[in-house]
Amino acid sequence: MKNLNHVDDYPEIPVSLASTRTMLKTGAWRSVRPVLTERSAPCSAACPAGVGIPAFVDDINTGRFEEAFVALTARNPFPRITGRVCPHFCEHACNLEAKTGEEPVSIRSIERWLGDETANLPHPVPSAETGKRVAVVGAGPAGLSAAFYLRRSGHRVTVFDRRKQPGGILRYGIPDYRLPTPIVDAELHRLEAMGVEFRSGIALGTDLTLDDLEATHAAVFVATGAGRERAIGIEGESLLEPGLAFLEAASRGEATLPGDRCAVIGGGNTAMDVARVLRKLGADVTVLYRRTVAEMPAIREEYEHAVADGVTFEWLSLPRLVRKDLGELVVTVEGMRLGEPDASGRSRPEPTGVTRTVRFDGIFAATGETADMTPFPERLKDANGWLAVAGDGSTADPLVYAGGDLASGPATVIEAIVAGRRAARAIDHQLGLDHLWPEDDPAAVVGSGEVNPTYLPHHERTDDRAAATPTPFAEETLTVSEAEVLDEIERCLSCGHCNACGTCFVFCPDGAITWENGPIIDLEFCKGCGICVTECPGHAVILVNEREASHV
Repeated sequence: MKNLNHVDDYPEIPVSLASTRTMLKTGAWRSVRPVLTERSAPCSAACPAGVGIPAFVDDINTGRFEEAFVALTARNPFPRITGRVCPHFCEHACNLEAKTGEEPVSIRSIERWLGDETANLPHPVPSAETGKRVAVVGAGPAGLSAAFYLRRSGHRVTVFDRRKQPGGILRYGIPDYRLPTPIVDAELHRLEAMGVEFRSGIALGTDLTLDDLEATHAAVFVATGAGRERAIGIEGESLLEPGLAFLEAASRGEATLPGDRCAVIGGGNTAMDVARVLRKLGADVTVLYRRTVAEMPAIREEYEHAVADGVTFEWLSLPRLVRKDLGELVVTVEGMRLGEPDASGRSRPEPTGVTRTVRFDGIFAATGETADMTPFPERLKDANGWLAVAGDGSTADPLVYAGGDLASGPATVIEAIVAGRRAARAIDHQLGLDHLWPEDDPAAVVGSGEVNPTYLPHHERTDDRAAATPTPFAEETLTVSEAEVLDEIERCLSCGHCNACGTCFVFCPDGAITWENGPIIDLEFCKGCGICVTECPGHAVILVNEREASHV
């Protein structure tokens, strides 16, 4: 661990050491004062979970790994998982890139390292039991998240899942080379150690009903996911193999190739996973997508991995008909062109009337997923037959909550985790336990025009390294080292969060800033010149009018 005495790390610089402090109490000159404040970093604002990224990064930087883990898991209990599969919305908002054009801080790599480093830390057990029983149906990311937060509150939590093993899409939908099964198992064991009970092989609507659960539980959270393939609506569709079922078979080691030449229809994350698994099994793979790469909903990184694997992409290609001929599948593909934007904001594919036929040994459908509504009573559905779910997961039944892909449609793992947390909070609110969830006052976001990257070291971004392995399904990236994490943290501006870098102390011309585990502003000598505000890398110091200072 580095010795992070930031003040002593500064080189010799021409600053005023003959301050006015020994002569004049210049605080009387002041009309504005600098105030150390906690503001929101744009990375935190962009994170669906609202993780306080600069704060936990600062904890890592000063060797407080357990504190960093607690700070992160307050909003996301599974950093080992999201550190591998999250599309890192946070990085796209990084002020470093916006201000300097440099690559954003590799937040996901830092998160992944912290998750692995603290893998043996237990989750907190509740300080007191509430005596309430809560059922969670579905052991995917939304259900597991809800189970964590509900158990943390002191409820007795039982998670029911239809499969033999819990994990949902984490186990059965994300291939091992992206998220190894042992990591999922370790997170499940950590939840069990908290007191969460898992009951597998129990399906809602078949083995039990919502009425059964409501009779024995104070609340029910349903997160059964979106596990049905969305129909394409073409002739010969029954000849297609469902992509989700193929991925689940692959997770069990039971996937088989229909032949050497395979096609995948779709452009989302499931399509990328299916295509890559097929390639790793040895097939030549072509993805047929009706738009272009610019409109593709798949995570860009996953598309790039698919290209690196040798997957071929045929853009503006819409299958219209599939038939069988001499043991092969013949697909008629119509060429498309892009028109005006549709409701999604992407250019709408329009038919050209130009068709061609292509032959494959197998064709996989991965054009989107939908939820199975059959286990749910009509009282919970809207006019279109879907679950009517509010933003906090509540439904028309005061005891039933829902979330994750079941409510939102296919989304990211982190968005499912957030849905589980929101529902847990709403359930606690219903049970009169609001005090367990103190409200966070919204904080202003630090803009790129407010930060000062002058004093940051400028070096290449540290990212997860590719793993050199002959095994196709082994994890394809390696967690970075602690030294690499600390180097990457040096690039972080710590927007809105004081990380005790010492810049304000060094540059104060009047010596009005003293130091005790961080800056202390002596208002008797501070004349409000604002130099500390200008020089602060992350704009954690702001100027406040004296008349407003009492309200800060």
